[in-house]
Amino acid sequence: MKNSFPIMKIVNDGIDVLRLDKVKMSHIAHDPKATVWGFAILAAPFVVNIFLAMLQTTMFLSLQVKFLLIPLVTIVGCIFLMSFVAQKVFHAKGDHMAFFRVIAHAGVVTWLTVIPFVLSLLGLGDVFSIFNLVNLVAGVWMLVVTYHLLLDYYKLNQQNAIITIVLGVVGAAIIQSVLGRLLIGKFYRLMYL
Repeated sequence: MKNSFPIMKIVNDGIDVLRLDKVKMSHIAHDPKATVWGFAILAAPFVVNIFLAMLQTTMFLSLQVKFLLIPLVTIVGCIFLMSFVAQKVFHAKGDHMAFFRVIAHAGVVTWLTVIPFVLSLLGLGDVFSIFNLVNLVAGVWMLVVTYHLLLDYYKLNQQNAIITIVLGVVGAAIIQSVLGRLLIGKFYRLMYL
């Protein structure tokens, strides 16, 4: 009997992408079913972190939901922005959804953002400072995956891949800043480190 919820396969696929396995990246890019799993991979830590935050307190829950939603929306926006730049600015041939599938699978690394919430439940740390540090490290490695995907899938040269990533990072900072101001207010900072 085939497993209808292949969580270990998804985790292993994500780890293979993080290990820059070109064959696995190509397979995921061309698998339409990987789109749904990509969204699930990115949404999973958001949902788990909200649940863990609710276990601590329901006070300011709305604020916590908004704070945790910002990185999720920023990652998705940044993925599509970089794909758009690669196609429209550098005339790369590729599919936005295929690009999304691979980078979203690299998002399995963002599952590590659950650790600060678990530590906070145990009274061992400032959840949002640790969360942002883990999120930053996860984001940097996702950019490494993006760089290799731009070279291998979109066939960009190194200079154009770097420019695409720089524009993506600038775009992510803008998206995050705007969302922070809209959802949190004037007290929102880009990073809480």
